Amino acid sequence: MIESPVLKELEAEWKAEGKAEGKAEGKAEAILRILRARLGAVPEEVEAAVLGLRDEARLDALLESAARCETLEAFRASL
Repeated sequence: MIESPVLKELEAEWKAEGKAEGKAEGKAEAILRILRARLGAVPEEVEAAVLGLRDEARLDALLESAARCETLEAFRASL
């Protein structure tokens, strides 16, 4: 196999992107688990909105909101 600095750089970027995507997906799943545990069933549109997010800061804020909100409507307002 040919050793190429460009290929190594691309491989490192792909790994970093995959790791970030996995981390975001894990946070989204955690948000939904908290909502289900606290508030019951989560509507599909809320689930889709949460799962579609990839911004970690936004997901962190929603994780806190899921833990603190009193109602699903209050959580929706934070989306």
